[in-house]
This record gives sequence, C-alpha cells and structure tokens, in this order.
Amino acid sequence: MGHSLAMIWRQRYYGGFLIAVILSLLSSCRCQETSPLHLTPPSVPVPASYFGIHLHAFTPQSWPQVPFSELRLWDTKGTIWYSLEPRRGQWNFNQLDQDLNMAEQHHTGLLLTLGQTPPWASPRPNDPPSYRPGATAPPSNEEDWKTYVQTVAVRYQGRIHAYEIWNEPNLKEFYSGTREQLFALAKDAYQIIHETDPTAVVVSPSITGAYDIGWLGHYLDLGGGKYADVIGYHFYSSPHPPEAEVSVIQQVRAVMRSHGIDKPLWDTESGYLIKSDFQNVEPQKGTLSRILTPEESVAYVMRAYILNWASGVSRFYWYDWDGNPMGLGDNSGKQKKAAAYGYTTIQQWLVGAVVKSCDSDSEENWTCELSRNKGRERIVWNADKSGTKTIPESWKVRQFTTLSPSGGTVTDKVPASRLITFSQIPTLLQ
Repeated sequence: MGHSLAMIWRQRYYGGFLIAVILSLLSSCRCQETSPLHLTPPSVPVPASYFGIHLHAFTPQSWPQVPFSELRLWDTKGTIWYSLEPRRGQWNFNQLDQDLNMAEQHHTGLLLTLGQTPPWASPRPNDPPSYRPGATAPPSNEEDWKTYVQTVAVRYQGRIHAYEIWNEPNLKEFYSGTREQLFALAKDAYQIIHETDPTAVVVSPSITGAYDIGWLGHYLDLGGGKYADVIGYHFYSSPHPPEAEVSVIQQVRAVMRSHGIDKPLWDTESGYLIKSDFQNVEPQKGTLSRILTPEESVAYVMRAYILNWASGVSRFYWYDWDGNPMGLGDNSGKQKKAAAYGYTTIQQWLVGAVVKSCDSDSEENWTCELSRNKGRERIVWNADKSGTKTIPESWKVRQFTTLSPSGGTVTDKVPASRLITFSQIPTLLQ
C-alpha cells in the first residue's frame, strides 16, 4: 500500500524501522460473497482515465510498460511537503518538476498527494516514524500549510490537475492529529486550490480498511464532503480476493449517500503482494498472509478492475509498477511480471465499453455484460476454481478470448457444444 501494508512490508524488508503489522487490516475485509450479487455499474463507457498506477522511479528506462492514463505521486522522492520545503521558505522543486515533465511527455495526468509535515513546521518534530520525524502531525501554524498549498498550486497551475489531501489519515503511521484538524487543513487546501486553478480536482483524505468506514463517516459529519470534488478511499482486500472489495465499496457509498454526497469515488491506492516471476527477491512471510502466484496475480488484477468499476469506483490507481513485490514490474521497472499482462488485457476489454451489469451466483460464478459498438460481450470467471460453463444460445456468442501462458490473448470459436472451460482468470465472450 503506498503505505499501510506496503509501507509495513517495505520497512521490514529493508531492515529499517520495525513497526507492528496492522492485523486488523488483514482480518477486517469480508471474505468473498457466497450469496448471489447483482451490481449496476455506471451507464457511461469506461474511460481511459479509470486506469491509474503508482511509479517510484521516474526514468525513461523504468517508465511502466503497460498502458495507463493517470499517476498518483506517493512514495516518490521529493514530492511531499517535507521534501518540497525542508526549511521554511526554502523550496526544492527539482524532483517534482522532473516527474511532471516526464508525465507530460507521456500525456499522463498526475494526482499529487499533499501532506507530511516537515520537522520545522511540526508541533512534535521528534515523533516517529524516525525516518521522517514529525511528519504525521498537523502543522503548528495553519498559515505554514496555507503557504505550502498556495506555493504548489501556483507553480503547477494548469499542469497538475488533481490533488489529494493526506494519505491514509486513519493510520497513525501517517497522521496523528484529530479529524477536526484535518478538516481544517482540507478546507484551506480546497479553497486555495480552486481559487488558484478552478479546473483542478481536489480529492478528500483517503481512508483505508473496511474497519474504518466509521472514520470516514465522522469526517463527513464535520462537513468534509463539502470541501472535496472526489471522495478517496483505499480498497485493499488482502489477503482476500477482489470480490471482498465489493461490500466495502458498497458500505462507503452508503456512507456518502447518508451525507447527501453525490460525487465521484476514487480508489487512489490498492494492490497485492505478488510473487516475483524472475527474481530471487521475495516478500518476507508474516507481513501479509497471502502472496499471489503469477496466475493469481493476473486474475486478481483483472477482477479488481472489473469489480471496482461495477461497484461505482470511477478511477483506480494500482499500487504499483516498480515496487517489488507489489509491482506489476520488477524493482527496476524494466521487466514485466505476469500481472502486467492482466492489467493490459482488462484495460483493452473495458475502455470504451459500457458495463451493463455484473452478477454472481451461489457458486461464485461471475458474469459481467458489456455493450460496445452496438454489440454485446460478456466477461466470465469463477472466484474460487476452474470449471466449465455452457454458453446459453440467447447470448449469441461466436468466440471467446483468454490469456495465453506467454501473456498474450488467444481467441477461439465457441464449440458446437457451447461448453467452455473458465477459471479464476476472466474470459471474454464475444
């Protein structure tokens, strides 16, 4: 998790700062549903901007080898407050300028996460985590925050089009203030950014974990929804499969509705630990209770993107590209893992299509119906096992497409028996 889970893994893996594993994060998500579900997705075509990603090293060699339209700047060097303004009034935009220039060369939009107080502005400059002391505390002087937001917004007016207010403030690893203090910071940032750049989008502080939906509700009680254009959330479901995200998304949307908020919902960070295809570097056991095999990773990436959209999420930033073992690529960003092919394929299947419905049955078979160019397509999978499915005559399916072991796609005609084999990896029926 650009933190939370990912940060915990990263700190342990590199032998840096030992913090306790957030066991509740692993146990809070509900296991996948066994009762039938019917999802009614948005009635608009899936836009290319739905597909976002995280990147740590901005170099020509490490640029992601998958198609995507949006990048979230988090866990990136030189892009958060304590790096941009290491001393009051002394600014260092070199890295952020470089990152933005490269993103623009690739016609990629940026979501910049604001926050993480520099020691000079922190009321508790020696507080942990020790690698960035004082960063979790809201600033002593609100004017310092306003100056920071104003300086960034003016410098990148018309270039950075989305800002997020703090990362995972419900976790002490990232925020140690009160909701009221955070609300004040978010209100300031919202007003400053919109006065500076009316076209910019402001994302609310992004909560993580099914166990803290109440945290979001309390924040919205304060009026937090008024000072955000988008509600952000991190729908991590590890160690459970992507189907577990559905109920959490539904609960978050219910909280939004109860507060009269009809605004986009973005999953600004989510992912899994993925076993490396080609390196000896492996995640330490114990930091997460599930490490996906290459085959599972393909299936989970594809299903997560289908189900987030079908549940009402309108943008999804996968965590990440070059952060082995969570990456779709290796640490250098130069080699793809199998999961990268799942990311590319599901993007090809979804972008431009209208997802009409997604339904599951009691045996965890899923069918999502798509409309594209006046034609009908369906994506099918089973959340638990491989099996066979008889394609109804009424579906008028002529062919089906699956992923090959090499990462490409294979298209075959539907046999006369109309019986096809399907698995945890989605199959496209055309």
